Amino acid sequence: MLVAGGWLAWQGPPAVPTLIPTAHVGLLPVTNTPRPIPTTATPWPSPSPNPSPTSSPTPVPPTAIPTETPAVSPTPSLTPLPTALALALTPGQPQPYLARFRLVTYYGSPLGPDLGILGANPRPVMLQELRGVVAQYQTLSPDRYVLPTFHIVSTVADAYPGDYGTYNHWMSMETLSDWVTAAEEAGVAVVLDIQPGHASIPYEFKRIKEFLYKPHVHLALDSEFTMEGDQVPGRNLGQIYASQINPIQAELNVIAQETGLNKVFIIHQFETSMVRGKEFIEDYPYVELVFDADGFGGPQAKTRDYSQYVGEPAFEYGGLKLFYNWDSPLLTPAEVMSLEPQPAVIVYQ
Repeated sequence: MLVAGGWLAWQGPPAVPTLIPTAHVGLLPVTNTPRPIPTTATPWPSPSPNPSPTSSPTPVPPTAIPTETPAVSPTPSLTPLPTALALALTPGQPQPYLARFRLVTYYGSPLGPDLGILGANPRPVMLQELRGVVAQYQTLSPDRYVLPTFHIVSTVADAYPGDYGTYNHWMSMETLSDWVTAAEEAGVAVVLDIQPGHASIPYEFKRIKEFLYKPHVHLALDSEFTMEGDQVPGRNLGQIYASQINPIQAELNVIAQETGLNKVFIIHQFETSMVRGKEFIEDYPYVELVFDADGFGGPQAKTRDYSQYVGEPAFEYGGLKLFYNWDSPLLTPAEVMSLEPQPAVIVYQ
C-alpha cells in the first residue's frame, strides 16, 4: 500500500491498548472500515479565556456551502515515492514527519468548488494540477520531499443551526473514505479539516478518528469557525483555547505511538484573538503542531502574520495559506520559500 511517507503494510487500528503490528515495506489493500459515528460526545474541559493582544485584521472570504455532485472519478495510477523514502514503522517508536516531508495542499470540498480548489475539477485533473505545483516547490526544497496533499473540510460550518443547533454539516463518511483510499493509492497525504461551528470538538474529532490511524492522514482545526455563545459562522470570528487544543494533541499523541509515525496538527489563524492562551499549549512529543497563517490579502499582511506566529509561544512549524481568487498578488513559490523558517505546510484554497 502506497501511503504518504513510504510503502507501509497497514492492518487497521488496534483495539486499545493492543498496539498495531510493526509496519514493513510492502503493498496491501485497505481493509479497515470507519467505526460508527458516536451517539454521545466525550466530555471536554470548558475553555478558560486567555486573551491575547489584537493584531491587524486580515479579511475573511465568505463561507459557502458545497452541494452534492455525482460520484468522484477514479484517480489514475501515479509514480510512487522514491524507494529511499520508504519508512518501516514500529509502534512505540514514532518517527518524525515534517522534518522529512513538506506538504503542499489543495484545500476544499470534494463536492464542489465553493470551498476551494480541491473540488473545482474532477479528481484526476485536480491531482495533475496539484502535482505541477508540487514540482515547483520541490526544486526549492532540497532538504525535504514535497508531498501533494488533499486538504478536505470534513465538517463544514455554516450560518444555519440545523436540527441540533450545531451550525455545521458533515462530509459523508463514504466520500471521506473514497478520498482517503484514493490518496493512499496515489502516494498523496491527506489533511482532514474540522470547522466545528457550535458542535462539540471531541464529537467531531471522534467521527473522523478512524482515518487518523492511517499514516498518511493528519488533522486541521479551523479556529475561525469554532463558535461560542451566540456567535454565527461567517458572521462572527471564532476562537479556540489551549484547553481545547491540548486534549486533541493528547489523542493524536497516542495514535502516533500506536502507529509509529508522528501526527501533524494544523491550527488555522489570521487574528491574534482566534487562538487564546498559546502560552498554555502543551508540547506533545509525537504531535507536530503547525500554525497556518490563514486569511486572504496582499503579501505584506500575509507575511506579517506568518512572522508574528513564528515568534509566539507553542510555535513548532509554520504554515501559509494562499487564495487563488482572493490574494492580490498571489505569492509565488519562490516568495513563499523565502520566508524564515520555510513553511512546512503550504495550503492553496
